[in-house]
Amino acid sequence: MKKWLLALGLTSAIVVAGCSSDDESAEENTDQTEQTDEKSGDEQDAKKAVIDAQMNMKDTFHPYQEKITAYQTAASAEEPDAEAVKAAGEEAKTAADEAAEAATGFEVEADVSDEVKTQIEEAVPSLQAYYEEVSKALDESIEEADFTAADEKAAEFNEKIGKVFEDAGLAAPDMMKELS
Repeated sequence: MKKWLLALGLTSAIVVAGCSSDDESAEENTDQTEQTDEKSGDEQDAKKAVIDAQMNMKDTFHPYQEKITAYQTAASAEEPDAEAVKAAGEEAKTAADEAAEAATGFEVEADVSDEVKTQIEEAVPSLQAYYEEVSKALDESIEEADFTAADEKAAEFNEKIGKVFEDAGLAAPDMMKELS
């Protein structure tokens, strides 16, 4: 009987010691998890803010870009209707002028860091230059506008704005397609 009591006592001591060390490691794991969750939450907030900025930009410039895209579609049709191309070209020219003006006064309304806000504000002049080049190309020839210079400015804008997304850990979108 004494052996059974001794064995039971030792077993109980081992179980209690084992359980108390599990509690300590559980507390350490909880602290690490909370720190990881905070970092993850901050990253998620930053990503959300960048996406909000993208949506703000899209909402601002989509109506203008849509008209420019409609012109490009009409002008590149197999058998373009001269009247439709001219009308779409005039709308696209007006839209490009208005978009360039909107780019001049564009402000980032999303809750982004100062660094991200600065990067976006540095990219917007490229977008403005794109719209100015579109307007210039349409001034030169509505029927056969050459958007080569405008496309270069669009690529420059995409590169600059793409860096903002990459820095936030997101895939860089083709903003010109997003705006269309």
